[in-house]
Amino acid sequence: MRGLFYIIALIIFILSAAYLFIFICNIKSIKWFKGPSKEGKFADSNGKKIYYRIKGKGGAVIVIINSIGSSQAEWWPIQNGIGQKCRVITMDRPGYGWSTSENDEVTASGFAEELDMVLKFEKIRKQIFIVANGTGVVFARYFCASHQSKVLGALFVNPLPLRYSAWKEAIESIDECPNMIEAAKKMQYKASKGIFRIMQPFKGYRLDLRYKRYIIEHYSKTENYDTMQNEISQLDKIFGEIESADKFPPIPLRILYPAGESLIRDWVRNGINEYSARQLGRKFQELSTDIMSLSPQSTFLEVEGSGEHIHLSKPDIIIKEIKTMISEQKKAKKT
Repeated sequence: MRGLFYIIALIIFILSAAYLFIFICNIKSIKWFKGPSKEGKFADSNGKKIYYRIKGKGGAVIVIINSIGSSQAEWWPIQNGIGQKCRVITMDRPGYGWSTSENDEVTASGFAEELDMVLKFEKIRKQIFIVANGTGVVFARYFCASHQSKVLGALFVNPLPLRYSAWKEAIESIDECPNMIEAAKKMQYKASKGIFRIMQPFKGYRLDLRYKRYIIEHYSKTENYDTMQNEISQLDKIFGEIESADKFPPIPLRILYPAGESLIRDWVRNGINEYSARQLGRKFQELSTDIMSLSPQSTFLEVEGSGEHIHLSKPDIIIKEIKTMISEQKKAKKT
């Protein structure tokens, strides 16, 4: 009987400790988001308040568009590494972090207005370069097509395939392969239990220690996943907007792809069995190169040794690609 008593007491202690941990995590998250970080500032207009960070003075202007559900802080080391002779902007869309909106509707044209607002607040009238990652490429494609005179060139990192419906069908048809909404719900559950304060959200990647707290707090905030699911659910509509917009301009377009084996290992680490991950990898390889057709000046690079999150595993390569894009544009201007 005494042994049973100790077992019950231990279970009660563990459960109490777990609930206390979750309570403390929630308090920490509330305190963190109560006051905005001094790393960035706000642009606000028409019921929208966009939290963004800008680094550098003068020179070329680069706007970084992060993927759905991610934190702009993941890009701050790259933003810093580009140097002070350029102006580099990162931003959180409404519903993430400190960015807010009176309207929950997600549209590509709405994002374009938000970016225009940030540029206006910074009094930037010159042409810009666009860097976009993952699902963030859909917003970049619309902006480039609808603001052709404003964009000098673009760098797309691990972009979502042009044939999104075919990619979505492929995910649905493969066993034990969660779609993006299911993956977001799974992450939201982990965030609600404080898991990302113990285990970081990116398995197999190292976060920059300077901004690790910003990233952990972002992925620990459960409300961010509501926004994430809302954006994902609107992707079909956003692709419709892109189709209705003007054609993508014939600008220099550089595309960075993850290495096939590294991408598959990422998926396996995140819970997909290896057979399904390899099926998905073959389908991704088949569909992903279509984006090269956007511009006659498209080129690509498969980043050796990098999985899904190239900006975290190989930031130096992205910095180099951005600098090359700027320097080549300057050379073209002179000739």
